[in-house]
This record gives sequence, structure tokens and C-alpha cells, in this order.
Amino acid sequence: MKKMMIIAALTLVALGAYGQKKESLALLPFTGGQTSDGEYIARAFARERVWRDAFNGVMPITRTMQEFIQFEQRFQRMSGLTDTDTIFELGKQLNASHVMAGYTTKFENRNLLLVSILDVESLQLIAGEYRMYTRLEEVADMIPEMARNMARSVGRDTSKLPGLSVPPFSRETGINEGDAQTLAQILAIGLANGNKYAVLPRTDDLQKVMDEHQRQRTGETDQERVKRLGVGRNAEYVLVSSVGTMGSLLSFEADVYNMNMVHREGFAERYKDFSQGLELIPRLAARLNGETIVVSKDDGGGGGGGGSPMPANMVRIAGGTFTMGSPTSEVSRDGDETQHQVTISKPFYIGKYEVTQKEWVEVMGSNPSNWKGDNLPVERVSWYEVIEYCNKRSEKERLTPAYTIDKTRSDGNNSNGSDNVKWIVTWNRNANGYRLPTEAEWELACRAGTSTPFYTGNNITTNHANYNGDYPYNNNAKGEYRGKTWAVGSGTPNPWGLYDMSGNVWEWCWDWYGSYSGTQTDPAGVAGGSRRVARGGSWNNYAQNVRSACRGDGTPSYRSDYVGFRLVRQ
Repeated sequence: MKKMMIIAALTLVALGAYGQKKESLALLPFTGGQTSDGEYIARAFARERVWRDAFNGVMPITRTMQEFIQFEQRFQRMSGLTDTDTIFELGKQLNASHVMAGYTTKFENRNLLLVSILDVESLQLIAGEYRMYTRLEEVADMIPEMARNMARSVGRDTSKLPGLSVPPFSRETGINEGDAQTLAQILAIGLANGNKYAVLPRTDDLQKVMDEHQRQRTGETDQERVKRLGVGRNAEYVLVSSVGTMGSLLSFEADVYNMNMVHREGFAERYKDFSQGLELIPRLAARLNGETIVVSKDDGGGGGGGGSPMPANMVRIAGGTFTMGSPTSEVSRDGDETQHQVTISKPFYIGKYEVTQKEWVEVMGSNPSNWKGDNLPVERVSWYEVIEYCNKRSEKERLTPAYTIDKTRSDGNNSNGSDNVKWIVTWNRNANGYRLPTEAEWELACRAGTSTPFYTGNNITTNHANYNGDYPYNNNAKGEYRGKTWAVGSGTPNPWGLYDMSGNVWEWCWDWYGSYSGTQTDPAGVAGGSRRVARGGSWNNYAQNVRSACRGDGTPSYRSDYVGFRLVRQ
């Protein structure tokens, strides 16, 4: 073991010599999961172009450093912010101005990736991001956005912000330490991404102080103990937080004190389980930052920015005002595409891909599709079945279902004589569960800031989308006619990273089909009708039917191998 330690020490010296420029970023191997996973994630972050503008150099630390970490006990404890003294020391030895550290952990039935950037000289946590995911392959799609959000914080002047020491928090007996630490780190990341405090993260010496504080705590009158929590870190304030139980609920509390034990502010959140807590902790951080709501930093339709965790394979749409419909000059337009101004007032998440057969089977237990394949879009699903899927998936992931379904009565707003189902479905707009997009949300997301017939411009090809290439748009050259669906994500994404918004399968929307016009805010269609809206066109449609403004519709009980859907969440 001594020999290995010597080799590792020499490696540190060599790496320090490599980092000639002080304004540089060292990426530590991400911990948790498999060693190779951590190396893969660190390398992927290192390749992002945004770091070129933020730093003079990027140093990805791989297997040699990982061996050092494995053989040194204090490095074995390192996971994100768990041992920041170690991370700062590594940054100094590597001659790096900043260090990126992160880790993956199991959280409920999914995985959680947390990433932090620390300033070595100021000993501050300056930025962080986190995402939920199911498979490691999904992380590659998340990294560019996470990197962009964190890069924005590099070079931010925090010298005039008061220092906030964030020591480890106390927890009641029976509360899982790993889950509690995860929530605490998310809180620290949320505070660091704000503009109210310069965050001085936890260290091992503060762990001992906090343990003593928890054993001897006598209320909010012991000035000396709180001073000890902030000592040595030039902190003006200390965050004292705890996790425990309150009857059948869990409770996470956070209070900010100055060095004289004067209470500055504090908030608490109650939640049913840690999965729900994962969504509520960012709200707590926002309130401590003086923000009124938790929102992600807008990057034109993209990202998380340390607000609520980004759902897997979904893209955040910031909302906004756009022109819905098509101009009268647009070739092959239909008469129901009247142009009008629409405002979507709230951000929402929308699926990066159409819902796949694998995702459907995992929730519903059977596969109704004609063209079979895990990564093919599910099709031959009625609007009603999709509504049930949304609720069942929400319940499975412990979200609040967006829909209430009454199967005992017939919907008086449904005038379709051939529809024998006619369930009464009501939508709770405040629920965080999965749902269908409104037609306006769908078109906003499809256009992604464009005003042309397609998000690809004035024309489209079968390299971009899956449609009947025998019938191109506006005298364009013919393309391929595949005659069936293709795997989701096979074409070209739109500017906001959404795939198959044109072609592959029609996508059910929430709205009843009807006419629209005039300026609207958050429209959800007419009050009733005989058919529900579907958008996007499919594999067997002509190119003119996969235009961004083209509207389709169908009986809610209708099934076809060219009709599927994609999900939305608040």
C-alpha cells in the first residue's frame, strides 16, 4: 500500500506541473456507481466547449487519480461536497483555480447525478446541477445543458456577497443518512446558484462541531456554538438545518443565523417521502435566496439551472409569446391554421422523444403497437388510454396525477356519436404529474423559435423526419418512404433538442378540435367537440402534413399504427 501511495503522490506532482495556467478547471472522477462510470462522466463534462470560454485549461483526472482515491481513506469518503477540504487541497496541488466534483447515487427507484464547481482560492461552492436518470446512457444528453448552466456562474463576482457557512445538518434517528445528505447537498447547490450568499460548503472539521452541536443543543440561545459553526470560514452567516419526522410526514428545516445567534430567516418543508422532498428542497433554497418561485435559468428553452431536477429525457420550455398557425402565403396550408398570438405564461417540461413501447409496457403491462420494438414509439393507443397511462405513470413515480377520470357517467361535452367511451376527464393544472400538451404548448415546442413551415426551415427531407418521401413539399426532391415507424430520436432534433416533432407518429394533444383566432393566453381548446387534436404528422403522411402548423384530429377512442403521443409535466 505504501508503494501505491508513493506512486499516487508522484502523480499529483506531475499533474500539478501540467496545470501551468492558474485559471483552470480540474475534473475529479465522479464517485458512486462503477469506477468506469465516474471516468466516463468526467470525460464527457471535460469535452464540453463552454469551458473554453470560462477557463484556460481543463484537466480531466482519470484512472491514476482514481487509484489514489481508492487507497486513501479520506478520499473514499469523497462524494461531491462530502469532503470539500480534500477537494480544495487537490485543486491547490493541481494548480487549478476551480475543481469540479460530482457523484451518482440511488434515490428511490432511480439514479441521481449531482455536480458541483468549487473555487479553490475563495473556498466557495459557486455552482451546481443535478438530474434524475434511469440509465447511464441518458447522462450524455443531460451534460451539455448542465455544463452551460454551471459555466455561466464561473467568474461571477461574489466578493460583495455575505459568506454563508453550510455545515452538515442534524437528523433524527431512523432517517437514512445517505438520503438526508443528498437533500442537504441539493439545498447547498440551490443557495450557490442564487445571488444572495457566497456559499462556504461543509468540511470535516465542521462535521465534528455539528455533531457536538446536535448532542448539546439547548435552543436558539447558545451563541458560542453557532459562532463555532462559522469560525475559520470568514462566514457572516451560518445555515443550521435538520431533517426529521412530523407525525406521518418528513420535515426538512433550514434557518440562517448571524454570528451572534440572531435569527435572520428560516423556512421548512413537509413532505411524504424523500422522492417528494427532492422536488421541494429547491423551493426551500429559492425562498432562502429571496426568490418568489423556483425557476430554471432560461437558455431559450433548455435548462435546469438548479431549480427542480430535470425529469429524464425531457426538455424545459420557458414559455413565451409566439405566432401560432400559418400565414396565408404558406404552401399547402389548411384553412384551420389561422395565425394568432398565443402566450404560454408558465414554463413546462416536454418529452425529448415520443413515448416508446418500452415505456408503455413498463406502466401498462402490454404492448398494443403494430410495429414492435422497445425504442419504437408506442402506437395504436387511443386518447383515453393515453390519459390512463399519464395517471398510472404519475402514480408509479409518486407524482400527483394530472387527470381525474370518471367512467361512470357520459361526457356531455362529447358530441361524437361513434364514441362509446365518453369518459369525463378533468385536468388539474396545478398537478406535477404527466399529461398531454395543449395544442398551443405543442406548437410552441415544435417551432422552437422558428416561423417557417418546418423547424428545419422552408423545407424538410426524409433525413430529417420520417414521412412519405414520395410526396415531398413544394417541389422538393423525393425522399425515402419507409412505410413504418422508426426508433425515436433517429432524425434531426429541432433547435430546442426535441425529436420527431415532424413525422413518425401523430401525437395526441389535450384539446378538443375546434377553430381558433385572436390573442390568447394559455389556451386549452374549445369546451367540447367530437374529436381531439393530434399534431405532427406521421410516417405515412405527405410532407405538407408534417408542417409545424398542420392540425390533425381524431375520435378519442380511435387507434391507429400512425398515432402515438409525447408527455408534458409542469
